[in-house]
Amino acid sequence: MSKEDKAGLWSGRIQEFRSSGQTCRDWCEKHHIPVSTMTYWLRKLNKEEEPSGDTEPVFAKLPSESEIAMRDTTEGTAAIRIYISGYIRIEAAPSCPSELFRVLVRTLKENA
Repeated sequence: MSKEDKAGLWSGRIQEFRSSGQTCRDWCEKHHIPVSTMTYWLRKLNKEEEPSGDTEPVFAKLPSESEIAMRDTTEGTAAIRIYISGYIRIEAAPSCPSELFRVLVRTLKENA
């Protein structure tokens, strides 16, 4: 059996296990598979599915509760709003320091 065939076989078994709702130990006992073998394949296949670590993380400051409350009372005062993929929203107030705004734009440009 080739490596691809084994990976396919175990991918199917893992999918069946996950959809069963059983614990790993119970599922393995029922199917006469050693738990150690199952955990080996779980780790192996998960490692192959992980994205490569080539991309650098981008950090963002989240507003505190008081900042959110203050923003809610002054809604509509942002000088610029940037929406990315419907999941990311960046707002820069008129008082945003120009250097911070330059760093923000440069970071967006480099990671777009």
